[in-house]
Amino acid sequence: MINIYKPNKGNTGFAFTFQIGVDKKNSEPVLYVGSIAQHSWDDSKRLGSFSENKNNPEKNIHVKFNEFECGEIVSSIKNRFEFSAFHSHGENKTIIKLIPWDKPVKASRQNPKTKKIEEYTITKPAFGLSVTRNGNQTFKIPLEAGEVECVRVLIENLLSDLYKQRLDKVKAKIAQPKKESSEPDF
Repeated sequence: MINIYKPNKGNTGFAFTFQIGVDKKNSEPVLYVGSIAQHSWDDSKRLGSFSENKNNPEKNIHVKFNEFECGEIVSSIKNRFEFSAFHSHGENKTIIKLIPWDKPVKASRQNPKTKKIEEYTITKPAFGLSVTRNGNQTFKIPLEAGEVECVRVLIENLLSDLYKQRLDKVKAKIAQPKKESSEPDF
């Protein structure tokens, strides 16, 4: 599980959770992504709070991704292109987007000739993740390069576990004595 909290003093932050779970239908691993809106900001502690919105369905959302969406997310991260998906569940229509962007970051170095510290700007690869429910409830978070890398590794491990589980089922089936049948076994 990966938890990423991005509160802010404007009280417009979000927290996202990326978690491997088990699909109830087939007992295979799946990716769940959840988000919750920031509830409050304590300026004296410079700390945001989210837990008060836990039971408010307007302030949190959960999405399940299938294996091909997971594969596309990994490809999107590796190749820096936009991932977009549409999910429909009951009355809810949800659009998920993972969009690459270049984040300017200030850095400094010592000039070898003058020995003075000089500031300059570098560009780091980043992504923005947004989940919009019914066109009017948006949950969004900027993801730094390290956060994106951890999400990518989590998803790759999920896919590896999924395919290992499927391979183990096939191996177990092959090891069983054959039944006499004229129908293909798929």
